Amino acid sequence: MSPEERLWQTLVDEVGEDMIEEAASVSVAEAEAYLTAAGFDVAAERARAESFLVSLEAGAAAEEPVQAVAQAAPAAPTKEREPKKGRPVGLWIAAAAAVAAGAAAVVYATKHPQEQATPEPPVPPSTAAPVHPAPDELAAAADLRHRAAAACDQGRADDCLAMLDEARAKDPAGDSAPEVLRLREKAASGLKPKPPHPK
Repeated sequence: MSPEERLWQTLVDEVGEDMIEEAASVSVAEAEAYLTAAGFDVAAERARAESFLVSLEAGAAAEEPVQAVAQAAPAAPTKEREPKKGRPVGLWIAAAAAVAAGAAAVVYATKHPQEQATPEPPVPPSTAAPVHPAPDELAAAADLRHRAAAACDQGRADDCLAMLDEARAKDPAGDSAPEVLRLREKAASGLKPKPPHPK
């Protein structure tokens, strides 16, 4: 598969047949109106394309027939093949691929008008918006904290801290709530060795 065919197949795969069908149904006037609204100078682009095609035709017409010239035989044959000159068909194929790529770009731009031409720089992690846990994660964290408080009231400080840690994994922001901080402190004090009772 040639590079042009691979490019075309990639564009087709990316856009999909339905979008191609829809783009094909757009009239020239609609496409020009859309491109003008998007900031393109349609007349200037058309003039550039015409100029390009004329230069291709002029290049093909300017070629003169090759005359045989007597030459000495080369010392040793080379394995490298030199590209053939005078292949206007290749130029036409390249131009057709460029036009097809341009048409695919118009289709893409038509389907994705809200996207900006240049991506915004990524937000540094330190200033990124916090990730909010899903509602079911928040509910699970709240239930764990409730069960941790009950375990702490029953004197099971180890269980209390384990459940608080599990809740923190589900909802990190909730771990800084004042009642959770007090509960952690209470559970941690329950883990400290108690002074021995006098006998």
